[in-house]
Amino acid sequence: MKRAYNLKSSGEIVFVDSTSSCDPDNHSITFMLRPCSAGAVPLAVIITKGLTEDSYAKGFQLLNEALENPFNNKGHPEIFMTDHSDAEINALQNVWPASRNLLCIFHVAQAVWRWLWDSSPQIPKEHRNKLMFIF
Repeated sequence: MKRAYNLKSSGEIVFVDSTSSCDPDNHSITFMLRPCSAGAVPLAVIITKGLTEDSYAKGFQLLNEALENPFNNKGHPEIFMTDHSDAEINALQNVWPASRNLLCIFHVAQAVWRWLWDSSPQIPKEHRNKLMFIF
């Protein structure tokens, strides 16, 4: 994985995605990937205790300290693409403040879908599919 940090695209965009509650102790697995012609190449797999900003920040900081001149010698990627996790986004910004964050369109669509099906907005069932299609 360490060699992948020297590739040009690792300095451009990095995808970050976490899976939570992987075991009884609520550990989380965070994958950091960079795009390539085959799909994506892993940059890191970080296992943390939960999904808190502090646990993310500790994991990202340890990764940053372990690497020499990462992200194609820029020290940070131009963009991190994430889901809508404030804890994850804030931790990334604390460790790599020069990077921008963009939300993954899949996760944006997923959030819209969940909102449409939530009872709070009181959207009639017959309107939900149409609204999702418009989105």
